[in-house]
Amino acid sequence: MGVGRDAQRLATLKDLGADAVVQLTDEVLTTAAALGRVAADVDIVIDYLWGEPAQHAMISLVTARSDRSRALNWIQIGSVAGPTLELPSVALRSANLRLQGVGQGAVSATAYLAELPSLIDEIETGTFSITPTPVALKDVEAAWGQRDRAGERTVIVP
Repeated sequence: MGVGRDAQRLATLKDLGADAVVQLTDEVLTTAAALGRVAADVDIVIDYLWGEPAQHAMISLVTARSDRSRALNWIQIGSVAGPTLELPSVALRSANLRLQGVGQGAVSATAYLAELPSLIDEIETGTFSITPTPVALKDVEAAWGQRDRAGERTVIVP
């Protein structure tokens, strides 16, 4: 299952094994309803948005589940759509919904550093395809507000 805004990137997810995709729109209730129809029985949601879209999606998924006792692990990673959401307490009592934040504070520095060698190995073997876009340090102010294109990352260099 894949969810996102970019229709071209979503189209590639089926080739990578996604059984369904939902395109995010500015109509959060319509998007949430679509998620409830196709993703009600997922086990894990990795949420980069938070805010109002996550609020409505969470309620839609919980209410549409065929077995509400089956765990739904909601992993909150980012807050692109907003720093808060309103969650009715019934969502937590009526289903096995588990909320977890993941960020630098959720993993010890020791554990983080222990994973770096395997991440480097994966990068070297080509598992991740990321094109660096070097930007001189003197141009950091101009580069700061620009969005990276898909598969590219800005790298500040001296």
